[in-house]
Amino acid sequence: MEGTRSAGVALIRPRGPEAEAVAVWAAILGGLAALEIAGKWVPPLRGIVGAVAVGAFLYVPVRFLERGGQDAHDAGWRFDRLKQDLTWSLLACLLILPLFSVGYVETWKWLAHLPNEIRTWIAPDARDRPFRLRLHVDLELLGQVAGNAAVAFAEEFFYRGYMTFRFEQRWGPVRTAVSVAALFALGHLLTPSPWRLLVFFPALLFGWLRYRTGTIVGAAIAHFLCNVWLIVLEQSLY
Repeated sequence: MEGTRSAGVALIRPRGPEAEAVAVWAAILGGLAALEIAGKWVPPLRGIVGAVAVGAFLYVPVRFLERGGQDAHDAGWRFDRLKQDLTWSLLACLLILPLFSVGYVETWKWLAHLPNEIRTWIAPDARDRPFRLRLHVDLELLGQVAGNAAVAFAEEFFYRGYMTFRFEQRWGPVRTAVSVAALFALGHLLTPSPWRLLVFFPALLFGWLRYRTGTIVGAAIAHFLCNVWLIVLEQSLY
């Protein structure tokens, strides 16, 4: 009987904070995946996946934080360290983006020489052509930049804010940063391309910025700048 009572207590014991975060992540990604699939039959649905993702990443965590008597401020949504956030995010980008650019261009050229059946699966747009930095500014580009600002802040609030906050209630900062970065990368497979898993590495940088400043703002700024710079590189290569 004693063993039965112990088992019963274990069954009704509340889940840990990190388990809650993973469950919320799985629910949101599952909903977005269902929307993507439904979009194959109802094309307009695919056009709203990004907006739904931004809304879900901002709204759902707040509701779960409030259930625990917390709010977005507790999860790092705060602007009282803006100078520090700007300084560290800009320094990080100045150091990382030039190295990333060289690696990106050379990798793209290397991919262009893979057998066609492999290249089509990994990077169908890869071309071996001279790199010339160019940027065509138009309304489409401005829309992409604005959209990336929304995505960067929403994703950082969810991953480096809510999820990191929940994981750190149980784990240390290193294990937390690696685990959240892994989930961040897996979440990007909503668009099924293997190379998208590489976002694991910038996610570690975003996690470090979150730890360094205690807010998600620096991480969001760096995330936004990385996304915009990737658009520049893509325009220059295609």
